[in-house]
Amino acid sequence: MDVSRPGKRRLRVAVTGASGEYGKLLLHRLERDPEVESILVLDVARPEGAKIEYHRVDLTRHDAEAELTEALADGPVDALYHLAFLFGPIHNGSLAHELEVIGTMNVLTAAGRARLPRLVVPSMTAVYGARGNNPALLREDSPMQGCPHSRFVTDKVEVEGQVRAFRERHPDMRVLVLRFAPLLGPSADNPVTRMLKRGVVPTLLGYDPLWQVLHEEDAARALHLALRAEVSGEFNIVGRGVLPLSGLIRQAGGRPLPLPGPLYRAALRTLDVVGVGKLPMALLDYIHYSWVADGERAESALGFIPFHHVRDAAAALRRS
Repeated sequence: MDVSRPGKRRLRVAVTGASGEYGKLLLHRLERDPEVESILVLDVARPEGAKIEYHRVDLTRHDAEAELTEALADGPVDALYHLAFLFGPIHNGSLAHELEVIGTMNVLTAAGRARLPRLVVPSMTAVYGARGNNPALLREDSPMQGCPHSRFVTDKVEVEGQVRAFRERHPDMRVLVLRFAPLLGPSADNPVTRMLKRGVVPTLLGYDPLWQVLHEEDAARALHLALRAEVSGEFNIVGRGVLPLSGLIRQAGGRPLPLPGPLYRAALRTLDVVGVGKLPMALLDYIHYSWVADGERAESALGFIPFHHVRDAAAALRRS
């Protein structure tokens, strides 16, 4: 029996992190989906929407697991999107770890108790890491080497391990992890958008790695497709084509400034000191080596075909 299609009854979808970047993109789609009857938002803030049922849950609190369990027991839930992750600016690393790693533990425990038919969790292609020995295409079974200097990436790798163990314990549940390429678009705010929006972007002299990005409209479509996909597992969600980093910067309206390694690090520190805005030092790995993910599995299993080329996604930053 296909647990993702509960007869002719309209769908009730639960969402954590509804006020975040991916949550806003998904809610817009769910509001317009005629088969979705209601959206149970589990968050610290209530979003606007005609279909919204709101239950306040703070995933960093000690009683978050009980709150989630109670909310999910109120009525049948056909899918839970756990989107409470930080992809934008992070000012408190410890709080981010509490939200993502401990928060996910609470969500998984509550989802297991509620015996939900479907769970969808976002991740990012950065979990593969940028290494000189990377294959030309990183597939979903490639090792997650991550970025040891970035808690932002390390937490995502840890969460993926939690979700994989949960899927093995609950083989009757459809558990999907969507590994997104860096998200670009008018409303996106993350380390990559902040880098590309600069007039002059420091890069590493002698290196011009291939990059993938994803337009936010394609990200919204991928999230929506996961609601009915009859599969489980990890899926790379990437835009059409690739560009060298220098080309991506130019498409976004900037100018690359190649610098030797020591000067590059000094440039990042200077930008932070003068208050122009912090660029994570961990980006150094991804500006050094290519990290290109294969999107074939998402196309064949999810039916996800990106509409936007990476050029379009980068150009959208010039208009935002």
